[in-house]
Amino acid sequence: MGYLQMQLIDETTDKNTKGICLNIDKFFTDLDFTANSDFEKWDEYPFERYHEKMSKVLENIEHKQQELPLLFSIPLDKEMSFLEITFYYNFIVMDKVLFQHMQHEYEFDKEALELCENEDMDCIVLYMGMNVRE
Repeated sequence: MGYLQMQLIDETTDKNTKGICLNIDKFFTDLDFTANSDFEKWDEYPFERYHEKMSKVLENIEHKQQELPLLFSIPLDKEMSFLEITFYYNFIVMDKVLFQHMQHEYEFDKEALELCENEDMDCIVLYMGMNVRE
């Protein structure tokens, strides 16, 4: 199981907001399967959109303006898709309490679980998979 740690530092207050994304390896696998890597450096590429979205979410969490859980999808424009279909990659952002209720439904490695339980962790993001919408 792969994970990605995220951190946003407010330079004016030195406040540190942290998150972790679980199943990020499945997100990368889905991208490899569906997305043309020629577009990898474009702002519209799903991984770039994910970073942009999570920066906003972490900032909102820092300012206590983000309600959790939060479901969101990152689109892959059909022009960037091998199949010329718009795919959506789905994520849920949650706090530790909700994660503790959900974690038994997934297989997480010990290291990832320890990071999720860390008192400094402000949110946990779980990649849920992809789908197609017409």
